[in-house]
Amino acid sequence: MTTSANSSSLLARLRLSGSGGAALRVRFIGVLAFQLLLVIVFTTLAPRFLSWDNAQSILFTAAILAMAAAGQTLVVLTGNLDLSVGSIMGLVAYVVFDVSSQAQWLMAFTVPVAIALGALLGLINGVLVAYLKIPSMVATLGTLSVYRGLVSFYANAMEVTSGELPRWMRDVATTRWLGVSSYVWIALVLVIVVGLALSRLPWGRKLYAYGSNPRAAYYYGLNENGILVGAYVGAGAIAGLVGLLLGAQVGNINSLLAFGIEMQVLAAVVIGGVSIWGGSGSVYGAALGAIVLATINNGLVLVGVQEFYRLLFQGLAIVAAVAVDALVQKRVLTATRRRVILEVAA
Repeated sequence: MTTSANSSSLLARLRLSGSGGAALRVRFIGVLAFQLLLVIVFTTLAPRFLSWDNAQSILFTAAILAMAAAGQTLVVLTGNLDLSVGSIMGLVAYVVFDVSSQAQWLMAFTVPVAIALGALLGLINGVLVAYLKIPSMVATLGTLSVYRGLVSFYANAMEVTSGELPRWMRDVATTRWLGVSSYVWIALVLVIVVGLALSRLPWGRKLYAYGSNPRAAYYYGLNENGILVGAYVGAGAIAGLVGLLLGAQVGNINSLLAFGIEMQVLAAVVIGGVSIWGGSGSVYGAALGAIVLATINNGLVLVGVQEFYRLLFQGLAIVAAVAVDALVQKRVLTATRRRVILEVAA
């Protein structure tokens, strides 16, 4: 009876908190309305905010954040965190570009190599969390320092200059398609691919199932270790790709590339409505959260707000998003319990 009830609970929660849930749609619309409000406010305070050049700047920043947030979403949907995303980006970008500059034949394979290396680093995170049962915040906080230390040791205070980067990567970083940076289009494709994988593939549905109720997922026969490791491998692979793209855009790459970006990525995910308790949210919401965060940072700079206040505003946005998430989760849990009771009684 317990197993049956837990299975029913799992399925009920999936119907309520999955990517197509009514609560999720309401939150997405709320974030969209907040973005519109930001545009109105910043346009009033800084008229050049609506200029095409400034819009390009916002979209480019949002594209980098949205791609990284797509990977972070995979982990957060399981109810865990990955604080090492910035360090993975920095390590992959420096090592891959440095090695390819010395081995010319490797230049044509920089993208698959970067994805593979990022996936390997993500695998280490997944093993620590899934098999060694180390809390994700502790595990990835540790690998954040380890990966950053490795790239610092490897770089030895040296830089990979823009002239050493593959020519085609430099071209991609500066190319515009239909007047918009190629990075925006790449981010759009990546977000759609991840979104389809989460909604259409069994693997994606398992992520939602596990995040909704890990215990029920276990009784339902899901491989929790495989799900967790898969989420971290996917997040690492995406971080590796994003690190490569960021490095190509920056040009001169040092060991501090993407330093501190993990908090911005996590903020984008949370603001976009992905529940930090797992099982609820979408990669599209995370991408919208990236646009909101990029808009906030850009608008505050144009208005002339100091860095301290920008960080304060960003922190308040995260706290507000988490508070809303807690209220939504409470309502979803109450509705789930009520439905389970009715199903069992029937």
